[in-house]
Amino acid sequence: MANQLPNELIVEILSRLPSKSLIRFQSVCKSWRSLIASTEFRLVHFHNFNKPNPYLVRRFELRENREVYTVYLDDQLFTLDADAQIKFPFRFTSPRMYCYGIIGCCYGVVCLCNEDTTKDEVILRNPSVRRNVTLIPPIFPNSYWNDLHLVLGFGYDTVSDDYKVEFISIISTNYDFSFVLLSQIEIYTAKTAVWRVVTFPDDLCCFFICPNQSQVFFNGSVHWIASSDPMPDVSRYSIMTFDMSTEGFGEIELPKDLSLLQTTKVVVTVVGEFLGVIYTCGFNPSWSRSSNHVIWAMKEYKNPTSWTIMHNLDYPDKNVGRVLHVRNNGDLITKSGRGDLTIYNRETCHYVYTSSMRIMLEDTLFVDRYQESLALLDAERDAVLDEARVEEGQDEGFDDESLARYEARYLIQLFGE
Repeated sequence: MANQLPNELIVEILSRLPSKSLIRFQSVCKSWRSLIASTEFRLVHFHNFNKPNPYLVRRFELRENREVYTVYLDDQLFTLDADAQIKFPFRFTSPRMYCYGIIGCCYGVVCLCNEDTTKDEVILRNPSVRRNVTLIPPIFPNSYWNDLHLVLGFGYDTVSDDYKVEFISIISTNYDFSFVLLSQIEIYTAKTAVWRVVTFPDDLCCFFICPNQSQVFFNGSVHWIASSDPMPDVSRYSIMTFDMSTEGFGEIELPKDLSLLQTTKVVVTVVGEFLGVIYTCGFNPSWSRSSNHVIWAMKEYKNPTSWTIMHNLDYPDKNVGRVLHVRNNGDLITKSGRGDLTIYNRETCHYVYTSSMRIMLEDTLFVDRYQESLALLDAERDAVLDEARVEEGQDEGFDDESLARYEARYLIQLFGE
């Protein structure tokens, strides 16, 4: 009877299995290898397998000098997903930083940046299939008289089914960027593995992407908080967009109450199914004992009149730290200056992770939406596998190849040739 299973049913069954299992099941037969490697199956698997709205969390273990990646479900208790084991085999060696910078996470791929001046590189990493694409950033002009400000963007082009990395360089004549000379943009596409120059529009008012602002990939575009002038006292702020399919720039107005505020108070995010911003009343330094966060959502994309206040969370006796994300129920995922990762709602506080060293590790915490995928399946495989096998409980003498052969025989018995 197994031999008579229709292909549609086999696809339906396989598309609900973890990526790690599908990698091994490519050894069953040529037809399965071709099926699992196809674009059509990858898209079906992405929608069928994934659990609703999981979060990828990165923290740094100072005692062990390593980054730890975990996945949490967006349920009431923010439960750790023990089935989603995330392995990053990279080691950051620069003495000036603890770990890789993360540009963003999109359709199962994480974009990491090594900011070590001796080894500039960007890595596209799919942790669920342990595949990497490493690229060398383009070289931008710089000199003693000019200062260079670099901003990276990362997203997915649904039209060409391709991942793209964007480098924006802003060159000025002095350290505070009060005299901007030019902006240069280059974009890298994973399929072609080449950099291309993209023209920056002359009529875009907000051209300076603010430092220390994270990106948000939403509705096919990357979003940043940007300003009309590098000088904070005279600048007007809005959201700069870059469409990954058309490769065109755009601008979205902030709520009127926020357009003239300092960028340290406004963060672009996603609120449920909408583009959103978080306004923090005051800078909230580490010694502050109160905090207030107003969360706006744009109910109609690119329509500034549709900005609506969704949540207004006031903590008169508590500094909740910097907000990383807003959950669908309005809870705040925050990080403290000492490295604690916490969830706050109107009544309770839930510690997801407490820093054991109690020192300033705020920049090493990262939270973003994450969904497992089969992307980059034909890319470079990990060079380090022994440690991963131990973590997964495999016997030392039972390697990936023999394990695949064993599972292949079992599946052939189940489904037939």
